[in-house]
Amino acid sequence: MTKIAFIGFGEAAGLLTDGLTQAGADVAATYDILIDNPEKTEAHKAKADSKGVAAAANAEQAVAEADIIISAVVSKEILAAAKNVAAYLKAGQIYMDINSASPTAKREAAEIIEASGADFVEAAVMDLVPPHGHKVPMLLAGSKAAELADTLSSYGMNVKAIGEKIGNASSVKMVRSVFMKGFSAILLESLIAARKLNAEDAVLESLQITYPEFNWKEFASTSMSRLIKHAKRQSEEMHSVAVTIEELGIEPITANATGARLGWLADMELDEFLDELPDNYGKFLEIVDEHS
Repeated sequence: MTKIAFIGFGEAAGLLTDGLTQAGADVAATYDILIDNPEKTEAHKAKADSKGVAAAANAEQAVAEADIIISAVVSKEILAAAKNVAAYLKAGQIYMDINSASPTAKREAAEIIEASGADFVEAAVMDLVPPHGHKVPMLLAGSKAAELADTLSSYGMNVKAIGEKIGNASSVKMVRSVFMKGFSAILLESLIAARKLNAEDAVLESLQITYPEFNWKEFASTSMSRLIKHAKRQSEEMHSVAVTIEELGIEPITANATGARLGWLADMELDEFLDELPDNYGKFLEIVDEHS
C-alpha cells in the first residue's frame, strides 16, 4: 500500500487526510513545526492522533517510510520546508507541493528536492478544500505528474496532470486567484463601506436582483466569516500572484490591491473569533466595526 506523509498539518492537510484514509490510503505520519512550539504541541498531537496519523518529532521521521510526501505549509514557507525535508529524501519518493506559490518559487523548491534524488510534482489546488475535501480539483505538473495522478485518482482524488514543466500548474492557479481572491476583497470593501451607511442589506438585495442565480446574503455570510480565518494566508498568497502576473508582463494592479485589502483585515488580529466564527454577515460587520 502507498504510504503518504504530510509536511504541515493545517486545515487542508487534515481534510485531505480524512478523505484519503476513508478511501483506503495509508496516511502514516506528519511533521509540523507546531510540534516544536510548547504552547501548541499537545493540540497538534491530539489532532494527528484523532486522524490516526503519527505526529513525527522531525521531518526525518515523517518521511522515512513514505512513498508520497505532501507539502501543505503556508506559501511563504515552501522553500524552508523543502530544505528541511530534502536531506532525508531518496530516489523513488515523490514530493508533492500543494502550496499556493509563484511558479518561480515552485521551480526553486523543485531544484532543492530533486537534488536529493526524489521527484518533485507541483499541485495547484483549484478550489476551496472545504467542502470538497480530498476530492478538491488539482492540477499537477512534473516528470512524475501522470504517475502520481494515477495513484491519487485510485483513492478518489480529483487530480489532472497537465505536463512535465514545473510552474505550469501554479501559473494557472495564480491567474485564477486574481479573480477569486479579488472577488472576496471587492465584496469585503463594498460591505464595510455599505455598513457606514447602514446599507449592507440594500446592497446585497440589489445584487440579488442583478444576479438572481446567486444567493448573495448566504454567500456574504459564509465568505466574510471565513476571511477572519484565512485573510492573512490569502493576503500573503496574493504576493505570489502579483509576482506571477508581473512575470507575464502585466502590472499586477488588482492583485496588489486585493492583497492590501485582505491584509487590512488580517491586521485586525481577530483570533478571538476563530473558535466561533460569526454566522452571518451582520455579525461579521459588527466585529469589523469594533476593531477598525
